[in-house]
Amino acid sequence: MKTWIAVLSILGGICGIISGFLVTAGGVAFGEEAMANDGSSVFWLSFLAIALGFLSWAPKLRVISGIALIIISVTGFFLNGLFFTLAFIFLLIAGILALVNKKNVSQVQKNPEVQG
Repeated sequence: MKTWIAVLSILGGICGIISGFLVTAGGVAFGEEAMANDGSSVFWLSFLAIALGFLSWAPKLRVISGIALIIISVTGFFLNGLFFTLAFIFLLIAGILALVNKKNVSQVQKNPEVQG
């Protein structure tokens, strides 16, 4: 399941990078400074989302990464709107998986009577 978190965060990050670039370019082309600023914010948040997907593998950072991925997905959706929909879906699922993912417990730890 850890692999899926990284894969989904990479896919969401790439979609977010493309979305951020398109919104930034549209804002510059039409002279909308607020639109360009929102697009560039999403562009850099998408890079952060990719890094958080890999940080979610660390047991101590799993919950923080999951919450951060969900926050990035919601923030990006509000900033970029429908351009960010595909990235929103990928990042939201990755964040939920990071929160739900439990640490694997070996059979010996589950049942101490079964050894060797």
